[in-house]
Amino acid sequence: MAGRTVRLVLLVGAAALASGSQGDREPVYRDCVLRCEERNCSGVALKHFRSRQPIYMSLAGWTCQDDCKYECMWVTVGLYLQEGHKVPQFHGKWPFFRFLCFQEPASAVASFLNGLASLVMLCRYRTSVPASSPMYPTCVAFAWVSLNAWFWSTVFHTRDTDVTEKMDYFCASTVILHSVYLCCVRPGERGVVADLVPAESAAAAPRAQVHRGGPAAAGAVPARAARLPASLLGPGCPRHLARQHHPCPRPLLQLSGR
Repeated sequence: MAGRTVRLVLLVGAAALASGSQGDREPVYRDCVLRCEERNCSGVALKHFRSRQPIYMSLAGWTCQDDCKYECMWVTVGLYLQEGHKVPQFHGKWPFFRFLCFQEPASAVASFLNGLASLVMLCRYRTSVPASSPMYPTCVAFAWVSLNAWFWSTVFHTRDTDVTEKMDYFCASTVILHSVYLCCVRPGERGVVADLVPAESAAAAPRAQVHRGGPAAAGAVPARAARLPASLLGPGCPRHLARQHHPCPRPLLQLSGR
């Protein structure tokens, strides 16, 4: 009981030492935002702002209030640097230079390229792997989950709002959970048949070999190397694919006799 009390006190003390972002709590920043909104975000001034705002900014959801916060953020950063202080955070995030409608250009481009790579690999996978493969639905589902996550990551780094932030984090969590599932899942084995394979030499002992595909696969020729022969893979099964992607009859297990 005493140990739990000590840990609780230490935890509370550590939380007391934590602090939020400094930039958005500065009076200079708050006064700047308030004056900017009063001058530009109502009445005739708001109509003038909307008439001069680029179409891509309005489509991305940038409002007059957002522009005021962005401009005042850099005014505050400039004052910090003039007085020799480090760059502060604003609303829990570091300041980024906006490019066109992209709030975090480098992160948005990186997320887009990752999503593009996932799309290319999905197309290559669907072209190379037969749809009857045991792992085909699982791998395709994982690709779509990844594409969804990279899409929302691109949207979030383009325009940071409460909705896009939650979608980015939640979709990234689904990728992690699906990755754990993908590491644990194994293709099911149906119609497994075992037979005896004659020894290749008099000195070698007979061995048991297990085939997939029911009785029809029992007479299949065993593979003598890790690379399966085309006669065993059957038509439409390329050799270079991983074994879990082959839907055709093939050896699964070899047991050497003693």
